[in-house]
Amino acid sequence: MSQATKPQTSASAIPTGAPEPAPPYRRVYAWVFQAWLIMFLGVICCALAFYLLSYIPKPK
Repeated sequence: MSQATKPQTSASAIPTGAPEPAPPYRRVYAWVFQAWLIMFLGVICCALAFYLLSYIPKPK
């Protein structure tokens, strides 16, 4: 019985492009963005909660 083999790829078939022009970002940028995102969503959620709580009638 014959087994299926992978087709051979030549070196010219692999595309060689120019390196990315931008330098790689640092991990601290991801942490800063995540912290900013959490704070932003927290402010939005608090504002929405206070807005909705203002519609609850106050007892006399």
